[in-house]
Amino acid sequence: MKISLLKQGFHNRDSFSCGLEELDNYLKTYALQDVKRNLTKAFVLEGKSPEEIAGYYTLSPLSFSKNEIKSDESKKLPRYPIPAILLGRLAVGLNYQKQGFGSALLMDALLRVYQVSEESFGIYAVVVDAKNDKASSFYKRFGFIPFLDMPNRLFLPIETIKSLILSSQSDQQQESIAYG
Repeated sequence: MKISLLKQGFHNRDSFSCGLEELDNYLKTYALQDVKRNLTKAFVLEGKSPEEIAGYYTLSPLSFSKNEIKSDESKKLPRYPIPAILLGRLAVGLNYQKQGFGSALLMDALLRVYQVSEESFGIYAVVVDAKNDKASSFYKRFGFIPFLDMPNRLFLPIETIKSLILSSQSDQQQESIAYG
């Protein structure tokens, strides 16, 4: 299974269902419009066939004020808007849930953001707006930190992302040595 950019006329958006109507409707109705207007990039996890969407996520630019996060996190940040990437939506189809695909999609998104931050422009963090407490708990397991006045808006600093990526790559190298 691979993760690629959402392609009009190729990926079957109509059959996707994750159990949350808001996320299903976004993919079916608005994702391609937002991609065409260059408001977001939508990435899909291909299912049993390349056209099937097993899951998806979106990435968009964002900024926030240092006053929106706890002082221990913001004390070294400037007063001007803090550059970030919004992980706007992340969903896994009903037939693919509880199999680690949500984590795989999240790690793919974090890797893409990390690579851009290393090669193209400054990014302080990835921000998510968790749809509910269950989603919030999912992100917190990866180290996401709540904003001050919005407990379901969370962020993960790029330095933490770097640690996650390097740890994941180290684990993969250990597995290839063990099974190589």
